[in-house]
Amino acid sequence: MKMQSKSLVMGVMLAVSMSGATGLAWAADAPVAVVNGVSIPARLLERNVQANVAQGQADSPALRSALKDELIARELMAQEAAKRGLDKRQDAEDAMVVLRQNLLIDLLLQDELSKTPVTEADLKAEYERQVKVLKGRDLQQYQLATIVLASESEARAVMASLRTGQSFESQAKAKSLDPSKDKGGELGWLLPDQITAAISNVVVNLAVGSVSAAPIQVGPYWHVVKVLGKRAYQVPGFEDSKGQVQAAVLQNRRSQLLQKLKDAASIK
Repeated sequence: MKMQSKSLVMGVMLAVSMSGATGLAWAADAPVAVVNGVSIPARLLERNVQANVAQGQADSPALRSALKDELIARELMAQEAAKRGLDKRQDAEDAMVVLRQNLLIDLLLQDELSKTPVTEADLKAEYERQVKVLKGRDLQQYQLATIVLASESEARAVMASLRTGQSFESQAKAKSLDPSKDKGGELGWLLPDQITAAISNVVVNLAVGSVSAAPIQVGPYWHVVKVLGKRAYQVPGFEDSKGQVQAAVLQNRRSQLLQKLKDAASIK
């Protein structure tokens, strides 16, 4: 695949191209460049090449040249920031602590998963657990559409247009600020707890086909909401739920590990 632009290359640069300027000492490795006496190891270039290849780029001299230039540019900028003492500012030190923690946490969780991978049986067990919980609740789903406006006056103007016979879909496509405008404002089927409270408190009392009697404010925006349908909650099949179930299993694993660490720690 032809390299599309330098910005795409920069978009998948590994966020580890810090050097001695930021306190990171590289192990002995053949440098791809030496910037003001600081070596940029070839392995870092290779990691960035592989990251770009994984995103669909072709490994080419042009790609490697662009990545090398970007590594040099990042090193120069990092050195200048350190020269100005910006790395010693309290907010910078705090941010670096968080970045380090995030990296180490990710590595820890990856290590845990490499030792005890999530199996199909784990996913099915979590799916069955969730299904049991959901079937024990009398849940209703709502098929909604929304038109999102920047002000109450604009929302009321849209509602006036609806009363004159303009279709909700056409008004959504013409006026809404939400990405759902391309679908006429349709949001799909949602449970009440998947909807912002200000909206769910209204739609649960609306009949199918009805539009909210007044604009609903959510943050800085105003919503005109229509109920397209209602139905008893339909539990999705295992295959359709796999992504969400896996996320739940991973969160459970994280919680279990954290509890184990807390139990073994001295916390005052």
